[in-house]
Amino acid sequence: ILKQLKEIQDALQAADLDGWLLYDFRGLNPIAVRLAGLPPEGHFSRRWAYWIPAQGQPAWLLHRIEMGPFLNRPERLVPYVSWQELRQGLRSLLGDARRIAMEYSPQNAIPYVSRVDAGTIELLRSLGYEVVSSADLVQLVEARWTPAQLAQHRETADQLNQIKDECFAWLSRELQAGRTPGEVEGQQFVMRRFAELDLVTDHPPIVGVNQHSGDPHYAPTLERQFMVKPGDFVLLDLWAKPNRPDAVFADITWTAVAAAQPTARQQEIFGIVARARDAAVHFIQQRVTAGEPIRGYEVDDACRGVIAAAGYGPQFIHRTGHSIDTSTHGNGVNIDNLETEDRRHLIPGIAFSIEPGIYLPDFGVRSEIDVYVGEGSAEVTTQPVQQTIVPLLPA
Repeated sequence: ILKQLKEIQDALQAADLDGWLLYDFRGLNPIAVRLAGLPPEGHFSRRWAYWIPAQGQPAWLLHRIEMGPFLNRPERLVPYVSWQELRQGLRSLLGDARRIAMEYSPQNAIPYVSRVDAGTIELLRSLGYEVVSSADLVQLVEARWTPAQLAQHRETADQLNQIKDECFAWLSRELQAGRTPGEVEGQQFVMRRFAELDLVTDHPPIVGVNQHSGDPHYAPTLERQFMVKPGDFVLLDLWAKPNRPDAVFADITWTAVAAAQPTARQQEIFGIVARARDAAVHFIQQRVTAGEPIRGYEVDDACRGVIAAAGYGPQFIHRTGHSIDTSTHGNGVNIDNLETEDRRHLIPGIAFSIEPGIYLPDFGVRSEIDVYVGEGSAEVTTQPVQQTIVPLLPA
């Protein structure tokens, strides 16, 4: 984090904050653990804090038995042993500060950054400090991609599209040969291709048939899977990243039908979802190109409004999109005014999914793409974008 110190301090000053207090106890705050840069040889079983002031040099608050790995570091060290000394140490660490950022979210509005326990917030308030959310700082430090990560992401997106095409082609061959492949087989097909390309994921892909495609987080098993038969509707959601440090994810969802063409009903629902997806992209690109600020919840409204106007608002049961970085669901802004009201800005260097869906009792449609925000432009990185439901059988 010291490499980004000036940028962080500029952001603190712009937000009228006296500093950022990274606090943790036994890994409860993974954001603090990642950003503070704990010495790898250390053993940390007590509370610690890392203070980044808006001006000046950072400092540590540490229990005396855990100070050893820090003794040769340049930052100021504030030791404590007792709980009374912990409180005194916090005052010494923070100095004249009054308004501080922490991994806290009022009313848990953004759970991704709500990592500091309520008791610690109460303690700091009792000492006279105003605690505000570090959500914007976390996005600034954690969620932005480097040029190398953007290039890698584009390559991964191409690989996912290739695997998607291969999976649909495999399903087509199976059906034309008179076989009925299962959802688990489809999932295993994708996982084999991930392994061959040295891609990793935090969860196997979603292969959902008919009613199962209407379950946004469906996970097939041998006991509950459907077999793909002629006429069936198929949803394929896959996400992965290269198996190397600092790699970022790509994430796509496509739909297909085990027929020569979709039904009018299927095509109608897909068309509404596609228009909502494209409305979100247009809204983002228009604002970014004009240099106008844009917040996550506003994009969700632009997308969700299309589906609501078509009469399917209650069938769109999740946010429009999630942050993407080295985690599938990252710590940057989410495209959300449903599950949360994410008021964070879309800033250059971040990426996220756009994935509206309509989920009906007999089938569900989701169309998922990834968007990267650059300086003065916004790019759909997962090309091509699906324009019609894929037919798995010849006319």
